[in-house]
Amino acid sequence: MNRAPFAIAITMLGASLTAVSHADHECPPAQLALGRPHIDFVQWQVLPSRVLGPTNSLPGVKATALSYDATGTRAVSVIFEFPAGWIMDKPHYLDSDQEFLVLSGQLEVDGTAYGPNDYAYLPAGFPHRLLRSEQGATLLNFYEGEHLAFYASVPDGLYQPRKLIRKIETAKLRWTPARDGSRRKLLRRDKATGEETWLTQADADVPASHGDYKASARGVAQMRDAVEEFFVLDGELSTPRGVMLTGSYAWRAPHTAIGPSASRKGYTALIRSKGGAPGGNATDQTLDIALDAPYRPCLPDTLRGAVAPK
Repeated sequence: MNRAPFAIAITMLGASLTAVSHADHECPPAQLALGRPHIDFVQWQVLPSRVLGPTNSLPGVKATALSYDATGTRAVSVIFEFPAGWIMDKPHYLDSDQEFLVLSGQLEVDGTAYGPNDYAYLPAGFPHRLLRSEQGATLLNFYEGEHLAFYASVPDGLYQPRKLIRKIETAKLRWTPARDGSRRKLLRRDKATGEETWLTQADADVPASHGDYKASARGVAQMRDAVEEFFVLDGELSTPRGVMLTGSYAWRAPHTAIGPSASRKGYTALIRSKGGAPGGNATDQTLDIALDAPYRPCLPDTLRGAVAPK
């Protein structure tokens, strides 16, 4: 059987990711959550990337790893950038579930065309015959496991069609009001694990007054029961760690204080709960948020050189 590795690990996100550090005494102690370090937060555009080689099932595609379980499942969250005119016509399958949201551009996967804000969940063993991007595309992509490419027939029992979400045009979904005043679009819920993926959107909650922005806001930090993976799709969000802009990413370990947050412009984000259902409780920490707070991330040592979002 022809087997080619499909790991997206970059040296900076390799097996040495074992500690949370960098910002100050307010960061949580060193820990791993589902094999990945606590990250709050980085800007994906400033992270190192590499172009995948010819033995990969996505040759010529630029990959930027966001977080990676280097020693366990090999699950990874990664940004893919497909060049215009890219094509892959060698049949294969992956041994990992794949979940993605198109950030920009256009991608065709086995006859299904995906454009901006389109979402899919393709289970392990889903047979790929033709992938191409005429215009180029940028994907926010998640692999749930080792993600090796096999150029052979799919083994019996690997592919589970019940898990397939071939395409959701998220722009056509209605927003559902949430208890905290935000709005949500549920994309996926795993009944067995309770894990969810959804889009969340909130309006500006500290608007300008007489032409002058407020300098701060006040709120209560939250404690989550599961990992919260958070990616800002649009807008900005002020947090105690700094101002999250479009492209900001966080992998927040459970039972660590998150927020509070406020937004001058509003924002849209993709959120995944990993290792369990979303949920948690408010803490007893009522904090002031400087809306122009300096970038003070909680990062592993290998991301210590991350620069402030711009």
